[in-house]
Amino acid sequence: MSWRETLGVAEAAGEPHAHNPHNAQNTAMPGNFEDSADSASADAEETASRLLEVLADSCRDLAITPAAVRDALAPDDIEDWHKGEITNDAMAAFARSLVQRQEMDRGQRPAHYTERATCKHCGPIWLWFPGEVLGCPWCWNRMADRPIPRPDAVRCQDCAHFRHTDHPHLGHCGKGKPEAIAGLWDTDRRYCERYLPHPEPGDNDGSADDESLTKG
Repeated sequence: MSWRETLGVAEAAGEPHAHNPHNAQNTAMPGNFEDSADSASADAEETASRLLEVLADSCRDLAITPAAVRDALAPDDIEDWHKGEITNDAMAAFARSLVQRQEMDRGQRPAHYTERATCKHCGPIWLWFPGEVLGCPWCWNRMADRPIPRPDAVRCQDCAHFRHTDHPHLGHCGKGKPEAIAGLWDTDRRYCERYLPHPEPGDNDGSADDESLTKG
């Protein structure tokens, strides 16, 4: 059956069908539209149900619900999955990546981020490989003002949030980190999840994901 027959368009336009010419004399019946709508609704419900079944398998042993993964998918993603262009394995990988992103948003280091690295915009970071990068997954935390776990201690004087007082070495944290009454000594090293290096002129936000990291 053609899409015109399914939707009742041919009947509404008064067009004859090649296999049934006498339809030219028939008027469109309201039931054609109702049946089409019911069929489309049933198909959509079946697709949604099958998707949730797949996502339930993808979310097994993960701290995320199938509904949360579904809501994170774009309509085009769902359509591609329905057409078989996105595999169930890819859906499972997507679910795992969402859990990882949620952990990172809370300032938690993913288990496979075992190497010390340095991001131009975020400073010392944990990654799955060592070295220097121009952008990193932690850049999303930086732009959203979320904590970034540090593999190494940092100095306040190197931080963009440090505010010097009249004293040559004392200052205060612009992010409200704990400090003595007199303030923070600029050369002391500490592990700080709010540390950010001073930006360089002309810097962009440096955001990147796991697949688009660029080594410096």
